Amino acid sequence: MATLQKIRNKGGVLVAVVIGLALLAFILGDMLNNGPSVLSKKRLEVAEIDGNAINIMDYNQKIEELSDFYKRSYNLQNLDNQTLESIKEETWRTTVQEIILGKAYKKLGINVSNDELITMLQGDSINSGGVNVIMDEPHPIIKNWFTNPETGEFNRFQMVNYFNAISNPAYKDEQKRWIFLENQIVEGRLKEKYFTLVRNGIQPSKLDAKFYAQESGSSVDFSFVYENFTTIPDDQVSVSDSEIEKYYELHKNEYKQVDGRSIEYVVYELLPSKEDDENAHSFVKESKTAFQRAESGVAFVNTNSDKPYIDKNYSRSDLSPIIADSIFNATPGFVAGPYFENGSYKLTRLIEFSNVPDSVRARHILISLSVQRDELRAKEIADSLKTLIDNGADFNSLARDFSADDNNKNIGGDLGWFTEDRMVKSFADACFSGKTGDITVVKTNYGYHVVKIEIQSPKVKKAKIAILEREVTPSDETNQEIYSKAVDFAAKSVDLSKFRASYEAAKITPRFATDFGPNENILPGLESSREIIRWAYEHDKGNVSNIFDLSDRYVIAALTDVKEKGIAPLESVKAEIETTLKKEKKMEKLASDIKTKIASSSTIEDVASVLGKQIAEAQKVRFANPYVNNVGLEPVVVSKALSMSNGQLSAPITGANGVFVIQISNIEIPENTDLASAEFRLKYGLKGYLRRL
Repeated sequence: MATLQKIRNKGGVLVAVVIGLALLAFILGDMLNNGPSVLSKKRLEVAEIDGNAINIMDYNQKIEELSDFYKRSYNLQNLDNQTLESIKEETWRTTVQEIILGKAYKKLGINVSNDELITMLQGDSINSGGVNVIMDEPHPIIKNWFTNPETGEFNRFQMVNYFNAISNPAYKDEQKRWIFLENQIVEGRLKEKYFTLVRNGIQPSKLDAKFYAQESGSSVDFSFVYENFTTIPDDQVSVSDSEIEKYYELHKNEYKQVDGRSIEYVVYELLPSKEDDENAHSFVKESKTAFQRAESGVAFVNTNSDKPYIDKNYSRSDLSPIIADSIFNATPGFVAGPYFENGSYKLTRLIEFSNVPDSVRARHILISLSVQRDELRAKEIADSLKTLIDNGADFNSLARDFSADDNNKNIGGDLGWFTEDRMVKSFADACFSGKTGDITVVKTNYGYHVVKIEIQSPKVKKAKIAILEREVTPSDETNQEIYSKAVDFAAKSVDLSKFRASYEAAKITPRFATDFGPNENILPGLESSREIIRWAYEHDKGNVSNIFDLSDRYVIAALTDVKEKGIAPLESVKAEIETTLKKEKKMEKLASDIKTKIASSSTIEDVASVLGKQIAEAQKVRFANPYVNNVGLEPVVVSKALSMSNGQLSAPITGANGVFVIQISNIEIPENTDLASAEFRLKYGLKGYLRRL
């Protein structure tokens, strides 16, 4: 482990911190517009977490580190947008945890010592009588790296070799990946210690257990008459502004809100014009003679087509129905078209016919490239395995023991049936140009493969073709025309009212995006809309944006609502409060009217007769589940019922949905409670809740 310590000392601590594309774009935009000379230290701070500033330089470094870690771990050349978004979300969450929990770790004295870390990474053992006795296994992540998935056996020797190998300067990038992983293990251990303390510190008391046992064991049966508050018309109650203001002041904390913005926007789609369509068609039509006469159809396509030549054998069903019959009844050199397909005008030239299998079943052994194995060594291993197989060795066993393809190594490397376009070209060429039983070594970007062709489908006639195509896309002139319309609209829309007047006059249907947060990246119907979100959080309500260029459309937005984190202003919740107060007043009126009418009633039957209502029954109702049949959740009613006596008739009770009058028919409250069992159930429930921390 001295090697690992040496690497840690050199590499420092790598912590994945990714805040969000928005903040990066904001700062980089300023750098491009104003130049680095005007950047102050404050402007380099793109976020603040519990008083800790997040610096853009640190952020940029961390996003590169994390992206590189993902690429190397999963053998990827590039990361797709979904993966990048996942990285940003996860690392932002991790950043917040590191800062917030880091203070707690320091205050509580929680740390991971060097000896503890070494034990976590390589495990621990003692020598007893000349025998090495394993006391602790390595961390699960490390153990998983060096465990044979077939046998489940952990290869400690391979682990030690890896640790020794990454000290080699040639594996500098792998050292970075290892340090990153090591720090994740440390962070995980710190969190484990902290939350163990939290979980063990929250335990129910004996009194908690007693109350829990009584509440969970008690039940009540009652008859009831119920009237919903909606039976009182709105015009029978009124709410004044002063009452709304008073309620707001008393209940402000109920109206906390998070940051949110709402916009209206118009879109000018960047679509090709009729002239653009005609130009694309003319280009292809006028190129037909030259395409026919060209010495090499492949070279002509690579020089003139919007898409390069694809070296593939096509079956009749692979081709467009428009040209399939023409091509398969033609001779090499024939050109079909022009025809329109998938947004492009095309010409297709027949190069040659061949008889090849439509599909192949093969198996392989993948020898991948790694820190311990360069390209030369990988090929040597693949060649050696081929020699063994040629001399009678079992392919299935070798695949299980040596293949890096976990998807099929345990089934002898069997890839099943596949068509030519399902595999990378060099692999497909070997399988489709060879014959059944052939064993070859093939190089791909994944490494070296020992490939055995198990069986080929009957050979069929296929065509090799070159396709010249011109996509129908908006020309510069079309782009300028659409942009001019957007400019004209923007010039007239200097404020929100004029923005609305402009889209009404132009008969443009506006679109809406409501209550989006500052860290969102995509608005409904608008991909790559981070720039719009950032704009919305930098401007005031009523502001109209400049034109946003979203590559395939131009967007102009107006900021229609601004919600700042904190207590919502009265105006934004006034209607909600008015509805609440009207409901309260209806309840009060309903309860008062019922109280007057049932003043002389002594039974629930009397109450039902006076009010002209049916009697309903509620049975075995518990406080833990205060559901009243055909009404809904009524915790106040059930709580009141559990406090009454058998046979007792209640006064009107204001519930969640209306006013009740109840009469108790049976109530069960356990006298002797099993406190030990109640305490266990309460602890178990708390444990399940705390496990989510």
